[in-house]
Parts: sequence; structure tokens; C-alpha cells
Amino acid sequence: MAWTDEKLGERFERIDERFDRIDERFDRTDERIVDVDRRVAESAKETDRRFKEVNRRIDENTEEIKGFRQEMKAFHATFQRGNYTLVATMVAAILALLIKGG
Repeated sequence: MAWTDEKLGERFERIDERFDRIDERFDRTDERIVDVDRRVAESAKETDRRFKEVNRRIDENTEEIKGFRQEMKAFHATFQRGNYTLVATMVAAILALLIKGG
């Protein structure tokens, strides 16, 4: 079967149409990629903002925790002094009873 100029021309037109459709698909894919890139950039920006907020809150809580630790140390020292006083009072009471002969 010999290719005539007319058949060959029609074949080339169909091939050109296929390439045009492929080009359209590539254009749509490019648009989608640009959209995905934009959304990724927006997500990264929002994630960065959230991390900064979390870090700020952590820093605020760190100061509060330091203050709380100092208060706990002071409470512990006061409690220990109370325990020592109680023990000393009990020992003094026992000695007083022994000395009195009672």
C-alpha cells in the first residue's frame, strides 16, 4: 500500500492533534504543579508560624517553671525546718520526762 500525499497529510494532522492534546495535558499538569507548590509554600509558612508560637509559649512556661521550682525549694526547706523542730521538741520532751523521773 503506497502512501499518497493526501493520506500522509491526514496522518500527520492526526499526529499533530495528538501532540496538541499531549501539550494541553502538560499545561494542565504544569498548572497543577504550580498550585501544589503554592499550597506547600503556604503550609510551610503556616507551620513555621505555629512553631514560633509554640516556642514562645514554651519560653513563657519555662520562666513560670523556674519560679515554681524556686517556690518548691523554699517550701521544702520550710517543711524540713518544721520536721527538725518537731524532732528536737520530741527529744526534749523525752529528756524532760527522764530527768524528772517520771
